[in-house]
Amino acid sequence: MRRLRRAVLAVVAIAVVTVGAGLVISGLPDNTYLLAMLIAFIAFWVLALHPASPKPRSEDLAEVDLAELAGTTELWLEGKRNALPSPALDAIDMIGVRLEQLAPQLETLDPNAPASREVRKLLTEHLPGLVNSYTRIPSSLRGRENAGSTPARQVTEGLHVIAKEIEAMSLDLSRNDLDALAVRGRFLETRYIAAPE
Repeated sequence: MRRLRRAVLAVVAIAVVTVGAGLVISGLPDNTYLLAMLIAFIAFWVLALHPASPKPRSEDLAEVDLAELAGTTELWLEGKRNALPSPALDAIDMIGVRLEQLAPQLETLDPNAPASREVRKLLTEHLPGLVNSYTRIPSSLRGRENAGSTPARQVTEGLHVIAKEIEAMSLDLSRNDLDALAVRGRFLETRYIAAPE
């Protein structure tokens, strides 16, 4: 989605520049508009459809900087989307949203803090371990019941648990900011609303 947004913004920027130049110069030749359309098409293809970088592997996640871990994990999980059962797709989308929410928090988090170790453990060990365990099972056995549940159901439930845990970690990381905002709000209310005139 990020690449698609970038591609659409590039096409819009090319259109705005072309139309703006046409208005300033009092019209452009038809060839210029055709060239701008061609450039917009190429820009869209390069930014949206052409892969920007090789897909990360689960082994690579442990080496990623903490600030980039959420985005890299999201890319890795998207690469595994087709190998997972369709009921798990909602959980994958939920994890993607939560990882985008977590990403800015990881940029400011101390890599040596206990919270960063917990985040790293969840995103580089538990999540890949769950997904890789499922994908190693032959597809003919994924729908068969084993230990009271099917592998497809187990991986779906596991992904939902991970999504909830990422949300809880994000909430924990913002706890100080939420508390500070509440205190500031109460201060402003007492200072400007409750104060007698």
